[in-house]
Amino acid sequence: MGLKRLAIALAAVSVCGTGVYVVTRADNGALLADALRYAGLANNAHANPAQQTKADAQRVREVRVIAPVAAPESVVLTLSGRTAPVEQALLSSRASGIVSERRVDIGDKVKAGDVLIVIDAPEVEQELRRARAAVDQAKARLTLARVNLERSESLVGKGHTSMQTVDERRAAELIAKADLAAAAAEVKRLEEVAGFQTIRAPFDGTIIARHVERGDKVSGESGQQSGYLLRIGRLDELRIEVDVPQSSSLVVVPGSAAKVQFAEWPQDLEAKVARVASQIDASSSTMRVELLMNNPAGRIPAGLNGQVSIHVEAEKGAVNVPSNTLMTRAGKQVVAVVDAHSKVQWKTVRVARDLGGSVVIAAGLTVSDQVIVSPNALLRPGDQVEIAQPSAQVGMARQ
Repeated sequence: MGLKRLAIALAAVSVCGTGVYVVTRADNGALLADALRYAGLANNAHANPAQQTKADAQRVREVRVIAPVAAPESVVLTLSGRTAPVEQALLSSRASGIVSERRVDIGDKVKAGDVLIVIDAPEVEQELRRARAAVDQAKARLTLARVNLERSESLVGKGHTSMQTVDERRAAELIAKADLAAAAAEVKRLEEVAGFQTIRAPFDGTIIARHVERGDKVSGESGQQSGYLLRIGRLDELRIEVDVPQSSSLVVVPGSAAKVQFAEWPQDLEAKVARVASQIDASSSTMRVELLMNNPAGRIPAGLNGQVSIHVEAEKGAVNVPSNTLMTRAGKQVVAVVDAHSKVQWKTVRVARDLGGSVVIAAGLTVSDQVIVSPNALLRPGDQVEIAQPSAQVGMARQ
């Protein structure tokens, strides 16, 4: 019996690893339990790992919650914009020659149909004269063919002309008609080319660029972008080009009112969204939007940069919550909320706009929900939690 008690004592010492305890209890099991208890290992030695895991899962965690704030009915989206003429054209020459007249310069106001540039092309005029002479020749040949045909038709009945001769002269008349039509078409073409020697204003506007001087040689083969002579723009109304970020692309629609501010102009100007590209640019993740703004007397120049504030309507029932309440689960954006039974629930939400420190939730939340702030990654739906502090509303982020 002594050896047995000694073995039990040594086992207890090896477990504790810190010293020897004197045990006088006669019960062997009690001796071992007491030794482990003295070493502080009794609970760990007898705990069931499965039961320990279950206990950890049932442990109540403290969470901080926040109440969503109702989003305003309308918000202001401020972006950078650049003005451009509401209508502009690059005027090129379709005739080759020498510029004999340039009647306008940059800044000049012109009316539709005004002559801007005259090009001298003597070879075109000579070709036109030759084409008109060819028309006269074709008319003469047609007259002769018609007379020969009439004479043959009158003689065929008397037996003086064969039917073959009549057919040949009828064919000659048809050929003469075709030659006349071809000659007339050539005259028309050359008249059009001659008309290109005079460049006219396509609409009322202002000359905003000039790339030609009197005496310059121009070619009708030059490209539109690289070889244009004049640029004309209509400046009584301006187009404002804005790149809207993807997060706000769905709320900017045609007809939305806007205000435009320029550092060079003391007053805010009214504008309105005219058209939306309806496509997100892959390189910048933005969508091109164009606004129209009246510009009486052309007081605002094209190409001026400014700040555009677009008033957009918020979705009904939208709320504002901090960005650190959002999570992504199974490819969806969700938030964790505490229900009436102090249990965690996940709600799938739809984000309308990202405002940086906060987001606008268009659907999935109400102002009565208790949203968990910075939820622990170990939280699961159905977990029992305890609210660490009373609900507090988040201040609206500056939009």
